[in-house]
Amino acid sequence: MKSNASSDTISPMPMQQSYQHQRSLRFIRFSWGRLFIVLVVVVAAGILLAGRQLTRPRSGNIRQQLDSALRATVGQGKPIRNAALCVTKGDGSFTWCDAAGVANQDGKVPMTAATPFYIASITKLFTATAIMMLHEKGLIALNDPMAKYLPEQMIHGIQIYQGHDYSHEITVEQLLAHTSGIPDYYDEKGKDGKTLFEIFKADQQRKWTVDKEIARTRDEMTPTFEPGAKTFYSDTNYLLLGKIIEAKTGKPLQEVFEELFFRPLGLKHTWLVGLSEPLGKPTPTPADVFSKDENITQMRSSTFYWADGGIVSTPQDLILFMQALQQGRLVQPDTLKKMHQWKPLSNSGMPFQYGYGTMEFVIPSLINRLAKVPPIWGHSGSIGSFLYYAPDLDLYMAGTIDQENSKTAPVVLMIKIMKAAQQQK
Repeated sequence: MKSNASSDTISPMPMQQSYQHQRSLRFIRFSWGRLFIVLVVVVAAGILLAGRQLTRPRSGNIRQQLDSALRATVGQGKPIRNAALCVTKGDGSFTWCDAAGVANQDGKVPMTAATPFYIASITKLFTATAIMMLHEKGLIALNDPMAKYLPEQMIHGIQIYQGHDYSHEITVEQLLAHTSGIPDYYDEKGKDGKTLFEIFKADQQRKWTVDKEIARTRDEMTPTFEPGAKTFYSDTNYLLLGKIIEAKTGKPLQEVFEELFFRPLGLKHTWLVGLSEPLGKPTPTPADVFSKDENITQMRSSTFYWADGGIVSTPQDLILFMQALQQGRLVQPDTLKKMHQWKPLSNSGMPFQYGYGTMEFVIPSLINRLAKVPPIWGHSGSIGSFLYYAPDLDLYMAGTIDQENSKTAPVVLMIKIMKAAQQQK
């Protein structure tokens, strides 16, 4: 599906001081580990290739360039079976949405821009926004300990570092910012020597609960730093935030999301998997998800993905949400500014920084002298989903590649989009 717009021209925002310049000094403090260096080289190669391809003379317009970039992502011999993308200018002058590949491998259903997909950790942006909305209403204080809102039996002993139990000292803010030091229930190994991702993938019919995931973190994992010492991405933080939302509202998380986001924003094809239904009918079956060549859709459709990664949506719905957040229709501008208190992620392996449920992607300055890629903020998902806003271009981008094993592909795709946009002056 393609959307028509009044103009095929995208112009950068006129700004006295670019967003890039405002953030460049912060990135000097980024910690360069070996894995990070390897991945940056991979991303840099994609950036420079994307820039080189898009600076060659073209007879096509912006739509043709976007179509070419999308379709180059999917193809025979590539691990990516489907992809969807929506690009929208903030002033409404340009919108383009399309998809490529096959959404359902069994039925060979074509992927469309209206096909829902598992947004994975983009869900954290919804969860963090809900927390900040409750904060604005005076229902939650960010410096309150999580123990004020959560039962003792749930959190006691969940963060013991060097003999000290920090479980009753960790604040709501530290959960939001991934500075709690609580281990990641999903990607870290338990006593069995396996991650939950490995366990889920080996038995996709296995049933788990959110409480069991929290208990596994508490009983089988060991923190590696005290709260506030660094920023370490942990899905467990957002399970606990989901529990806080339910405790303060007295409602299931899916009802809170419907009341705060899905209904008022008209997100008709967005829901919390296994716990609510889309408002729009009929809604297509979500697209298949892969880990290399293995179909892991059954695993992703389970309710053990929750406040940390359980929403299903479409590119158009995600952009509606992002516009409402960016434009001050969900939280006040000062609140959004708090959500953008960026700190480098120590376990990202990519040039991402983290705020409160928000990610910022900034190319290191040495590479960006050639690439000239503007910074973006939003959130990514582990299976190739992405939702970002480029302030310097006033440009929204949302989509997916539905592949767990292609970490850099969404980034390279977004860079191609922005490079195409920069040429339309």
